[in-house]
Amino acid sequence: MDKKTNIIFAIETSCDDTALAIIANHKIIANEVLTFNDDHKKYGGIIPELAARNHAKHLNDLGKKILNQVNLKWEDIDKIAYTAKPGLPGCLHTGKVYAKSLAFLLNKELIPIDHMIGHAFSFSIDKQEEIDYPFICLDASGGHTIIYLFNSLTDYSILNQSVDDAVGECLDKIGRILNLPYPGGINIDKIYDESKTNIKMIAHHQPSDNFSFSGLKTYVSNLVNSLKMKHQEIDIVSIASSAQKWCIDDLIRKVKYYISLNPNVKFLAVGGGVSANSLLRKELKLLPIKSLLSDKKYSGDNAAMIANIADIIVNSRNN
Repeated sequence: MDKKTNIIFAIETSCDDTALAIIANHKIIANEVLTFNDDHKKYGGIIPELAARNHAKHLNDLGKKILNQVNLKWEDIDKIAYTAKPGLPGCLHTGKVYAKSLAFLLNKELIPIDHMIGHAFSFSIDKQEEIDYPFICLDASGGHTIIYLFNSLTDYSILNQSVDDAVGECLDKIGRILNLPYPGGINIDKIYDESKTNIKMIAHHQPSDNFSFSGLKTYVSNLVNSLKMKHQEIDIVSIASSAQKWCIDDLIRKVKYYISLNPNVKFLAVGGGVSANSLLRKELKLLPIKSLLSDKKYSGDNAAMIANIADIIVNSRNN
């Protein structure tokens, strides 16, 4: 492969998935994600130290694997990008050490990336169209729930963000309360039934209030405990469906609010693991603005989004 194709090797280790990707000529040519759900589900959630050890164990072999997939050598890499924040400290540190070691040994530029900005621009992966600013972005994941306003790649502001549990974290915890398989949020979505969203949950916050999902989680926990103590039936589908609807309604209400305050935005970008939620995708189609979502394979944690935003950053220097 021609060395002038700006080959970027990207590393994503913010949480429990070990992910590497390579981008060349603005196109993802390799993308691998190792998941370790079986290691964590016995504990009902992610164990940070275990996740960091898994990264350390698999990063180098996975790196060799994706290079072989596209017939590249380490010397062919032009730049190294890695997730610098936010995430689990031990996991981030493991990825950073790997990235810095590669950059030092290969004498290549090191590009630290904000994980959430990677999610925000994941709609543009493998798309050749120029990004049309300004746009609003809903970043909804297991660790964060944020609404951004992007006037450019570097000129952006946070309009709203979660102050406690993120929406994905809340749904995962509710799934655990209901004894659904891990991860809970995905399995809540699988059993979602619109006709059974009949359980009244807590009142919604004002659209201008910060995202807050811990109250819903506590409400569901108390509801389930109360039903157990009274030896009453626990309708898992109704509780799960009602909770998911509450969460998605909250996301949509706030997105509508900020769109109304910024009528000049060109589109709504949606990224993060919760962007794969079927109810959210359905509701987004009803908004009075075009929604651009990442492909489902890029909605969770992955290195393709890290490679993509690094490529956008590098390309912006040349324009």
